[in-house]
Amino acid sequence: MQRLAVAVVLAVAGGLVAAPSAQAVLQFDAEINGVSFGCVDQDAACDLNPAVGTLQTGANVFGGVSFLGSSQTQTVGAGNALNTTSFQITNNNVGTVSIQFAVGGTDFVGPVTSLSQSGSGTFQNAIGSTIDMTFYADVANAQGADTPTDFPGALQADSGTITATLLTDSFNFNSTSVFSDADLYSMTLGTSGTLTAGGSLVGRSQAQVAINEVPEPASLAILGGSLVVMGAMWRRRRPARTASV
Repeated sequence: MQRLAVAVVLAVAGGLVAAPSAQAVLQFDAEINGVSFGCVDQDAACDLNPAVGTLQTGANVFGGVSFLGSSQTQTVGAGNALNTTSFQITNNNVGTVSIQFAVGGTDFVGPVTSLSQSGSGTFQNAIGSTIDMTFYADVANAQGADTPTDFPGALQADSGTITATLLTDSFNFNSTSVFSDADLYSMTLGTSGTLTAGGSLVGRSQAQVAINEVPEPASLAILGGSLVVMGAMWRRRRPARTASV
């Protein structure tokens, strides 16, 4: 009986922690100067990192724009988070080019009450270049980034258009949004903008992290009640003491 009580308590306590999710899907899709390309996590043809939840690409040239590489990561469960970083993007064309990029991940685990967003980077020799960073989340858990403009769910934050005005010009954006979901959900990050001839975008980074819900008082009461039951069973099993004369 005592072992059964312990099992009950552990089961109830475990119910307060989100169960492991199914296989999450992390992917990105981009269009640079009219050229489209994308990759899905663990696709050996484009993903250099075999680990689940890390999508890394190497040096490439698309539409006359060179990339030193990029990294996308997804954390599911404790500390749900979606991150993307481009190491350096350089426009080798004689004119300004357009950039559209999306990275999406599914099966983030609720309950969640709000989301925290951030984005940063540096323009080099790119006066007049622009960037706009967006952050989405979807309670329907739909896959984002099937295309460079695929952002399911609701817009959580938007940096607005940021324009480079100096030879080396950094930008930074931070925000928090209210987002509530008790089950699985998806997140998608978007980057759009322009890059002038000979200009570079260095260390472009975006992240969206969930602020998970604290267990409700009712759930804590259930756990407390289970502990009381276990304690009572343990006391009943203790041998009675004989009073000394």
